[in-house]
Amino acid sequence: MSCLGPKNLVTKQEQKPTYDFVGDAKNGWKLVRQDSLWGYISEDGKQVIPPLFSWSTDFTDEMALVRDARGYGYINKQGQLLRRVIALHAHSFSEGLAAIQIDGKWGYINRKGKTVIKPQFDWAMPFRENRAEVSIGQRTGYIDKNGELIIPAIFQDASPFKNGLAIVRKDFQFGMIDTLGNVVLPITYEEIEPWQSDFYRLTVRSPDAGSRRFGLADAYGIQLLDTLYSHIDLQEDQYIRVKRDDYYGLFDRKGQLIVPLEYTYLGRLSAGRYMLAEQDDQWGALDTLGNVLLPFHYRSLADATAGRIWGEKDSDYILLDDQFKEIKRFGTYNKVYAFSNGYAVVRTPDTSEYYGNRYGYVDRLGNEVVPPQFQGGAGAVTPYGIAVVGKQAHGIVRQYLYNIHDGALVDEQRYSSLERFGPLLFNSYGDFISVKTGKPIDNFPYQSIQPFGGERTDLAIARQDGKQGVIDTELSELLPINYEWISPLQNGRMKVKKNGRWGYTDEQFRIRIPTVYTDGTDFRDSRLTEVTQDEKKGIIDPDGFEVIPPRYSEILFDEANNRIYAEKDDGIDIYSRHGQLVRATDLEYIGFFGRTNYVSFRQNGKLGFMDYDFNILHDATLDARGSFYDGLAWVAQDGKGGYINEKFQLVIPFQFDDVENFANGLAKVKKQGREYYINTRGEEVIPTEAELNKRNKKKEKRMRGWIDFSS
Repeated sequence: MSCLGPKNLVTKQEQKPTYDFVGDAKNGWKLVRQDSLWGYISEDGKQVIPPLFSWSTDFTDEMALVRDARGYGYINKQGQLLRRVIALHAHSFSEGLAAIQIDGKWGYINRKGKTVIKPQFDWAMPFRENRAEVSIGQRTGYIDKNGELIIPAIFQDASPFKNGLAIVRKDFQFGMIDTLGNVVLPITYEEIEPWQSDFYRLTVRSPDAGSRRFGLADAYGIQLLDTLYSHIDLQEDQYIRVKRDDYYGLFDRKGQLIVPLEYTYLGRLSAGRYMLAEQDDQWGALDTLGNVLLPFHYRSLADATAGRIWGEKDSDYILLDDQFKEIKRFGTYNKVYAFSNGYAVVRTPDTSEYYGNRYGYVDRLGNEVVPPQFQGGAGAVTPYGIAVVGKQAHGIVRQYLYNIHDGALVDEQRYSSLERFGPLLFNSYGDFISVKTGKPIDNFPYQSIQPFGGERTDLAIARQDGKQGVIDTELSELLPINYEWISPLQNGRMKVKKNGRWGYTDEQFRIRIPTVYTDGTDFRDSRLTEVTQDEKKGIIDPDGFEVIPPRYSEILFDEANNRIYAEKDDGIDIYSRHGQLVRATDLEYIGFFGRTNYVSFRQNGKLGFMDYDFNILHDATLDARGSFYDGLAWVAQDGKGGYINEKFQLVIPFQFDDVENFANGLAKVKKQGREYYINTRGEEVIPTEAELNKRNKKKEKRMRGWIDFSS
């Protein structure tokens, strides 16, 4: 048995080599990569598990999953390789067990490599809260650590347990269950997703116009808000702002209504105590209990900045402090703007031009420190008193730098399209200016920069000599200027290109997935992305694990259904989002299931229908199809059109030269050169003008809504 026991891989690290990647310490070890191989160094840097593996994970649950030419195996935190374990597919350890595939079936081993749940499942996932998702055929259920199927395999999809709850899908709808399979939230929702830190957002689709409505449940599955709202957000981590039928209101974290839905606008919470609101075309302010702090007497109110609020009343602009005390009233301005670093832009009409305006600045006390004089606009003031202002000449606006402390232009240098990033004002023409002095920066190290935008306004792509890197607002180089292309961070990964190959960094800008792919996409969510290697496509996860090996000509995601279609020369392989090969087919085309239990497919050039479990509903004998409306869909065969019902039975025979989808119980058809309308029984009818108008409105509504790609 000694030859099957653990093999010790640990050696002393006499000299610290340079690694291409060094991860964070987990269970006393750091994941490292040297060239294209992975290994580990101890947290103190004195020991090493040499880079021997083509792929590795961090240590989790005291074990690490590794892969070499033979398959997957495990290393314990003593650095010993479990030599008895070699598998074609495996998952990391969790709660003392790991799912592993043996002879085509999945079971579980313990940390000594001993099989404790015999291989019997078609797919298996790691344990969470003493439950693990397992697949039997096309359905998923949950087992306990004895391997007993505690929750039957009846779900189309299932998620790990958290706080004793799991999101499951059945009959294309979502719900939540507890660890015994009891339904906590009914399986009736279009979607259930984790929201903020400790809520679940519940989604249904309204029958009218197909719009979505949202509700909310807490971390333990208790429904706080019914699915009635077109918008939900969380403020100050304790107030839930909602919108329903064009009116806003506020709930607390327990779902108790504290501000009724009576306001056409309800602003974000300011200074932790008040919200600007609109009611009956008048503006005021409320506290978090719905009490009126500022009466609704204003034509408009601007959200507070720097402890100041702009109000409009009786054709005047009024400057208020955040206690709603009036500071000053202005009758000469036709527009005012938010404060920045103690100053706000104000605007007066320019009578010398028909559409003209002039811009200046006031301070926090309402003193006009810069009289309106700039025809081309004025921008926010930096902490050092520098602002971008516009001066117009011959109809052309040029930008200048103005020092508000000195009350004068910095110089007469003209600029165009200046933007702000950290200590810089810059543009695409190669101008880089200090926000402290307003003067150009000498010997700036980059030819251009491009801020990421979105949620990462603190980052920018820097370019020099045809190469790119990443800098922050301190102008520190987070990713060296060595790359041919960089895409902004998405879901914790950033796509980069080097030497003609693509890879991915982590959020600390370390190359987590080496630049070995000929193409790649941004991570579509936190789980998966598509990559191309040697003209073949596959799917990887954020750690570079091959969920679907790169051997396909095309990859398509059925997002709503969590299935992946992988096209090859002789058909389409269908995978689950976990990488389980659900069905290998010889089909030429498969539509998206979406939220329906059927899909169209093509085989030998003909179209047919099958259900979610791949049972044939209609043989592949059709040439084309339409969408189901009023219970019928048009189909075409051998140049003639007819209609099938939702049981895929031909109820109106193939006889028409042209057909349309039904709308309001009517369909326009053409036969022997004559166009006319039929009802859902296939009978010719002569609709009234009112019926035609109703039909046309329904068709227009469909065109504005969604597009059916299923045919």
